[in-house]
Amino acid sequence: MIPVRCQSIKSVIYTRTISADRINAFFQQQNDVLQNEDTCYSCGNCEIRITVLPRRNVGRFSFPQTQVDFNGPEQDAVAIHQRFVLQFISAGG
Repeated sequence: MIPVRCQSIKSVIYTRTISADRINAFFQQQNDVLQNEDTCYSCGNCEIRITVLPRRNVGRFSFPQTQVDFNGPEQDAVAIHQRFVLQFISAGG
């Protein structure tokens, strides 16, 4: 028998111009995601943690910055990670 190795994913995404409120709303709309705390979710055995960073100031403009951490087994993390990227990152938010 060939041993099966469980791979783990640890991914950190820094978003610029996407508020934590929008990110929280996205996770709350997902049927397979449970909210554990105000800024912590789980999808299977993948933990998702949202951290609000200091606003980024560019001249007269101020933009929200948020850090999103995905940490868990590959089979649980890949699908929700891809949905997040498709929703916010690849489409420009």
